[in-house]
Amino acid sequence: MSGRPLVLTQPQEIRLAYTARFAPGAHSDSDSRARTAGQLQHIGHVQIDTISVVERAHHHVLWGGDRDYKPNYLALLEGQERQAFEYWSHAASYLPISDFRFCLPRMKRIAESGHEWFPSEPRIVKTVLQRIRKEGPLRSKDFMSDSGPRGPWWDWKPAKAALEYLFMSGTLLVASRPGFQKLYDLAERVLPANTNQHFPNDDEMADWYVERAAQALGVFAEADIAYQRKDCRTGIKDALARATELGSLVQARAENDDSRPLWVSTEALGIKAKQYPDDPRLVRVLSPFDNYIIDRKRSSRVFGFNYTIECYVPQAKRKFGYFALPILCGGVPIGLIDCVADRKSKTLIVKRAEFRFTPKGSGPLAAFGMKDLQKAELKGATPEGTSDAFKEELLAFMEFNGCDSIKTEE
Repeated sequence: MSGRPLVLTQPQEIRLAYTARFAPGAHSDSDSRARTAGQLQHIGHVQIDTISVVERAHHHVLWGGDRDYKPNYLALLEGQERQAFEYWSHAASYLPISDFRFCLPRMKRIAESGHEWFPSEPRIVKTVLQRIRKEGPLRSKDFMSDSGPRGPWWDWKPAKAALEYLFMSGTLLVASRPGFQKLYDLAERVLPANTNQHFPNDDEMADWYVERAAQALGVFAEADIAYQRKDCRTGIKDALARATELGSLVQARAENDDSRPLWVSTEALGIKAKQYPDDPRLVRVLSPFDNYIIDRKRSSRVFGFNYTIECYVPQAKRKFGYFALPILCGGVPIGLIDCVADRKSKTLIVKRAEFRFTPKGSGPLAAFGMKDLQKAELKGATPEGTSDAFKEELLAFMEFNGCDSIKTEE
């Protein structure tokens, strides 16, 4: 390449990103525990979210990468020979246990400076810690006092704020989530004995940020690295230079953008060169928190996908629906679907579906509904087989949500 950046067309950039996240065969181990651990290790984290109109985000993200995933698989990683732990990534997340040491700078900062969301009194922190040390794992509801100061965001009792402070500072970890309630225990009783707990220096931290981006994103700009993280970011430019010099990254640029340098993982280039067969899962219904599209600025730049999750928007101001799920076709976001899983009737209710997104530069599609998808395919607006692939994905999503029928309201 004579030192010149690799020039990528938008379809090439999308293909590299899609391959890094959803490469066929990347998670093909037949053992459910190993397959789930492998996917988590590959993408680096899955965001935890409380919204449950459909299956919660941490399960949906893993199902997005592996249609055979079941919601009980993640809990398997928290048992003996623990392979996952809960902490903060860009948000509350499950992370592979191998990444524990790279959470230590954040834990140290909070231990020394406190956490603005969880102000706590030293006396209460000491009492909470003494009880867990003596009694073993406890939940917030095991502390019944309603007196004392309240947190700034939620009306939590003081013990809850103390638990969260101790968790964020690394003294406690979440042992498990029975009934989705955090069960806190001492970190030393949660972590496997062989967990690497060496505090990373600045170079190690920056190298880890870059390695994580290369593995999970495939192709990325500097701004995409360490998404929403604050600690130890100052050495990222030097880490990019080291990785490029060592050959694990190749510098690139987008064909239509000379101003923004990109880096491409040589692993992603190698996967592409192996000429995997076409992805058997042409269409994917993603969680709004899927790692592929969670960084909205990157999604807009790479895919031309301008998407706002509207569950936090007042109902009168919503443009689409409460919890719209992005729909991918061959890696390209082509639409949104707003679903609710009615657990009592075991019915997946499709409140609305529209297909209207195309990559930048190819012109906008007029919005069309689920019933018109086949017509759009015939007109060449979507790839051949999109309609059948979408029906197959929707049926699989129905089953994943524990439903046995689909009702369309539109």
